[in-house]
Amino acid sequence: MIDFSFVRRALVLAALACACTAQAQGFPGKTLTLVVPYPAGGPADATARWLEPGLRKSLGQVIVVDNVGGAGGALGIQKVLGAPADGHQFLMGTPSDVILTPLALTAVKHRPEQLRLVGLATRAPLVLVGNMQLSARSVQELLSGAQRPGARELSYGSLGAGSLYHLLAEDLSARQKIRMTHVPYKGVAPLLQDLMGGQIDLAFLPAAGNLGDLIQHGKLRAFAVTDGQRLARMPEVPTMNEALVTQDFVYEIWAGLFVPRAVPADAAQRLNTAVNDALQDPDYRRQVEATGANVGARLGLAEADSYLADQTARYRRIAQAVKLEPQ
Repeated sequence: MIDFSFVRRALVLAALACACTAQAQGFPGKTLTLVVPYPAGGPADATARWLEPGLRKSLGQVIVVDNVGGAGGALGIQKVLGAPADGHQFLMGTPSDVILTPLALTAVKHRPEQLRLVGLATRAPLVLVGNMQLSARSVQELLSGAQRPGARELSYGSLGAGSLYHLLAEDLSARQKIRMTHVPYKGVAPLLQDLMGGQIDLAFLPAAGNLGDLIQHGKLRAFAVTDGQRLARMPEVPTMNEALVTQDFVYEIWAGLFVPRAVPADAAQRLNTAVNDALQDPDYRRQVEATGANVGARLGLAEADSYLADQTARYRRIAQAVKLEPQ
């Protein structure tokens, strides 16, 4: 005797499988939205707009860039997480908003594990810079001076507690067993003004934008870079690893495209391919490199998953070590 209930179940499962396959093959099937969790005109917004033509060419759909600023990037992230998890809405995120904001603000409820990195757009190491009034000419002189009994406590600027610049300085302070005074700022412009004016001593800042010009023209002193090797545009500046005789003081500020973790694997793979294709666009490469930053590395989805997991674990360890208290 034929078991008709079994046949019906089999037919239903087959229909669902066909529907899912058709849906995956049809992605993207409508206009896409790239959410930038900051106001228009900033670095993340510029990167999104430079990357958009290459993404549009690869995906074959119109892409709308949507600026949703506020709460350290959390409002934009919540908009993406609240959208249907079909891959048609994705995020231009950075470690600051994806990883660090939840560590610094109690009101922020998202976690990095809710998002999936589908590609790296840009990467840039940071530079430890100081004002020109400092007598030290090297990292060794700077830190040995700070370690002397009775020495004046060095001060450093950041974009607030829990920011990337704050955690890097605290990591350096902990490794070298020195105390430094943290001075938070609401933006890079006032931080730079006080740094050049001598109101603060140090800061970690991205090796991009006009930082190289300020160093070259004697407005700031570069002590070391947080890359694994010296930068071609600053060959005389040692790495932090060289200066500190360590192997793991390597940090970078990066921007990447994210989707909610619930987005189907096929759609995530399609976006991953599109990002990697867009990274090869000559106009995109020219625009990114003109800022002093580097074009993002081509990563497969598994590599991107590992990269985000490693970055998240690392910053959480530092936040715990410095006893960061969410505000």
